[in-house]
Amino acid sequence: MFVAIPEIKPRIVVADDNARVLLALVAALSEEFEVVATATDGRSALNFIQQLQPAVAVLDLNMPELSGIEVTREITRLQLTLGIVICSVESDPELIGAAQLAGALGYVLKRRLNKDLVQAVKHAVCGESFISDSEVTPILGHSRRSFKRR
Repeated sequence: MFVAIPEIKPRIVVADDNARVLLALVAALSEEFEVVATATDGRSALNFIQQLQPAVAVLDLNMPELSGIEVTREITRLQLTLGIVICSVESDPELIGAAQLAGALGYVLKRRLNKDLVQAVKHAVCGESFISDSEVTPILGHSRRSFKRR
């Protein structure tokens, strides 16, 4: 007898203060992941993360109330076990480094969302790092190393 096992998709919380970008993020992720909540500010994102315990949070770098890095720091402080992917228009290596120091596993440039977002989330699910844009990565030689989830 053959019994079909339902596919279990990793659960994701997505946060961005721009409604169009938020919809684009959800659309890009919905086929391979279960988006369990969306937020338009960092405080709401943190609340959803604490309540729903997703596998990954995809966070805009600059949001009202708490930035993506501030949410990441709080997740790290609370010792919550999930991967975090920061999305931003900023390709500044210092910001990418700050996101990693806060505990983010991924950093995706918004101009590369269609190409890099799903891959970054897949890496985060596995506790591995991912930084989009090959022109940024060599500057941060250490950034491609694997960061394991806490």
